[in-house]
Amino acid sequence: MTIKLKGVVFDMDGVIIESEHTHYQAICEAMGDVMDQSYETFLCKCTGGDERFAMGRLAELSGIEYDESLFQEWSRKKAVTYRRLVSESAKAMPGAVELVCSVAEKFPVGLATGSRRSDVDAAFEVLADGRLKGVFQSIVTSDDVEHPKPDPSTYARAVDGLGVPPQNCLAIDDSPNGVSSAKKAGMKVLGITAIHDISSLQEAEWHLHSLEEVNLEDLINLFEKLN
Repeated sequence: MTIKLKGVVFDMDGVIIESEHTHYQAICEAMGDVMDQSYETFLCKCTGGDERFAMGRLAELSGIEYDESLFQEWSRKKAVTYRRLVSESAKAMPGAVELVCSVAEKFPVGLATGSRRSDVDAAFEVLADGRLKGVFQSIVTSDDVEHPKPDPSTYARAVDGLGVPPQNCLAIDDSPNGVSSAKKAGMKVLGITAIHDISSLQEAEWHLHSLEEVNLEDLINLFEKLN
């Protein structure tokens, strides 16, 4: 029997919002000049998890010794800076807002992100003039799970919030850790290759460079073929 699509869970950064550089800028301001890693290093080695993972990797690569109190100080500064930056220049990924809204007309949609809840709220206040506020039935952030991606808990909780079995859900993510998280949660995955290439997202069943290349009917048809 064909397994039909009944829900879609989206990653946020790099899938819905063009925000990786915004996160990097905010982290740079929070950590200060002692953090000397480039944006390219940040993309390659520090994304796909939560900000604790990102800052920890950047500190390690920069030779910075830090403890929990310093991380919490960086996190507070980063949240304030991110809110300011995203309010000035929030930009949706091509085709993302349109696809989310069209999918939400037919299926429940979820969000599974390594960002903090405050970052999600700040982005949705301004992104596409607030069109995505209230659209997601289930939102799981790094504040909601003990173990971030690639652990399956982020996607597993997002799917559970939709009330749909994971085998009937499609995940859309752009990072190796995100794809791994969704696969471990029992989902089929569409990998977005705007930042990471196909070789880094091999676990995904399907790959596209941009959500401009797909619509709701494409998702439904593809999902049925994958099953």
